[in-house]
Amino acid sequence: LSMRIAPELPLKKLVIGGLERVYEIGKVFRNEGQSAFHNPEFTTCEFYKAYSDYHDLMTITENLLSGLVKHILNSESATIVYQGQEISFEPPFRRLSVLDTLEKKLQLRPGSFPDLNDLSSRDETRTELLALIESGGLSLPTDGVKEFTNEKLLDYLIGELIEPECIQPTFLCDHPVALSPLAKEHSSKNGLCERFELFVAGRELANAYSELNDPEEQLQRFKMQQLLKNSGDVEAMPLDQEYVNALEYGLPPCAGWGMGIDRLIMLMTNQASIRDVILFPL
Repeated sequence: LSMRIAPELPLKKLVIGGLERVYEIGKVFRNEGQSAFHNPEFTTCEFYKAYSDYHDLMTITENLLSGLVKHILNSESATIVYQGQEISFEPPFRRLSVLDTLEKKLQLRPGSFPDLNDLSSRDETRTELLALIESGGLSLPTDGVKEFTNEKLLDYLIGELIEPECIQPTFLCDHPVALSPLAKEHSSKNGLCERFELFVAGRELANAYSELNDPEEQLQRFKMQQLLKNSGDVEAMPLDQEYVNALEYGLPPCAGWGMGIDRLIMLMTNQASIRDVILFPL
């Protein structure tokens, strides 16, 4: 018995079973440390919609949030004030490609960012990522460098160079496949997947992607995650053979979306700490 980190796989099994639109609002648990924006127990809303992709979910997200703000404020304006900053939820939201933006920030040639998907050259990729961090004038915590996998190093670059500039609602799009083992590979960008993260006030609010529905490819992704777990990546996903078996029955083209309700409430009520919007925070 374990506490769930997401309701994702059971909900997608329902889509496989014929329920083409499903959602859940519930508690999840993640050991991501504690901060003003993190609590080990939090509330999430997730939904899965058949015959849609991540482009459809961007439109749904824009309409949902702009309509929600107008309803809460009883106003024609979709603008809130959060911690002294005006934030407008009027569509369309800004869209940034993750790797394209990093290449511009780090003054790299287009298409030259290190390949995180090649497991045969992980050591070389790590060396390149560490060099980029240094050339960007950044420095990792000296007591935890060994714990930074290549994926965490990329997250660190995104967190330092891109996220702080995402005050207005911004979709960070098209992550490397290595960061998204359940997402479908991009239809036109090799090595990337059809995924976005929504950032507001410099913090992640939602995560969504077109779902990988090929059971053979999903099995290979799980095996890659298992290799990472065996090499010390505690956050890598375990192999879920039951889910692979379910995919063999046929998951229709599908897109999935998740949002942290507590962080949304923080924005709507102008609270600086997640503990102030949870009744009994851990």
